[in-house]
Amino acid sequence: MPYHGKSLPHLKPTHEIVLTRMLFTLGLAATTVGVPLYLVQLGMQDSSIGIFVGTISLIIAVISLLLPPIFEKFNQLRLNILSSILTGLSFILFSYSNSPTLALFFIFASNLSITINLYSLSILFKDSTRTKREFARDSGMMGSLINLSWFIGPLLGGLMLNYAGVHGLFILAGALCVLSGIFVVILPFKTAIKRREIIDDNLAENLKFYLSKPMLRVAYFQRMGITLWWGFIWTFIPIFMIRNNYSAASVGLFIGISQLPLFLFEFKTVDILSRVSYRTVFILSYLFLGFVCLIAFASPIFSISLFALFLGSFALSFLEPIIDLFFFDQVSKLEEEKTYPIYGTSSLIGSTVAKIGVGVGLVILADHVAFIIIAVLMFLIAINATKINSETINY
Repeated sequence: MPYHGKSLPHLKPTHEIVLTRMLFTLGLAATTVGVPLYLVQLGMQDSSIGIFVGTISLIIAVISLLLPPIFEKFNQLRLNILSSILTGLSFILFSYSNSPTLALFFIFASNLSITINLYSLSILFKDSTRTKREFARDSGMMGSLINLSWFIGPLLGGLMLNYAGVHGLFILAGALCVLSGIFVVILPFKTAIKRREIIDDNLAENLKFYLSKPMLRVAYFQRMGITLWWGFIWTFIPIFMIRNNYSAASVGLFIGISQLPLFLFEFKTVDILSRVSYRTVFILSYLFLGFVCLIAFASPIFSISLFALFLGSFALSFLEPIIDLFFFDQVSKLEEEKTYPIYGTSSLIGSTVAKIGVGVGLVILADHVAFIIIAVLMFLIAINATKINSETINY
């Protein structure tokens, strides 16, 4: 199989991909504090933020269904470089938006670029590993290091908001994303180029193929649950915290600390997961997240609710290292580009469900009812995991 570029001595292709994604994620994570707060500053209501941003995610999910032929026709490294630059520019222009409409447009542009960026790197990462065990081990390593970016990014974002304002925050975030694209150019990647005679450009056939696989349907809902959780945390918790008189720096601190269990334990959980089944991990993790939300709902003290949500990150440290492994177990190497963009829409749909579902709930009910909504959804995803067989994860 031909290769594009070559890796630096003593540096594996997967390690190069991790370094690139860490830089991109650092810029992305820094904006999690600023986006909802800036939209509030522009005059949008809490509920409308969730509904409009969720609608954007839904539109991008539909667009993502058209991506398989693009990933099959074009060099994914070039797609990654282009999407990194476009993401950075969108972040910078977002901070200069003087109306909600313009700001939402740049959220759409950045989210679409982010989607292409992460899809391309995920497939490159999988194709750069030779065995299932190597993929699992390197996925755990990547998860831990990327979550280091998710830990530092919100802290950095909160500090930048306090000392440099919205413009300073998004210029920094944009620059980091652009730098990740430049990093790809400077550091050549040794990546396999797949030769294919047929391009899967029939959307209906791609969807039919995906939906015909029961475990691919399960993988969709299991991944959706992860982004549903984070969509809720990143969109509404900053707003709830500000409403409870926390500072922007405190918001960044909480979002950052919520990533700490993933950074500390995700790499280690890979070894534990080799002795249990996908079914057990998914069911127990989502049940735990559901009960955490019930505790957050029942607590009369908001700081206790925040601590309960922090504990939920421990469940994510078990889910995140294996969710893509479960997906790739269900497809062949030549089916990845055809199926991964469809599977990837689960992230956007999960985020959409969290934002629109909670947003509509806030229009009708009090803030703390949001925790009940998320708890119910977590329990439903745990039920979905019961369709998986109980075989041990073998790698």
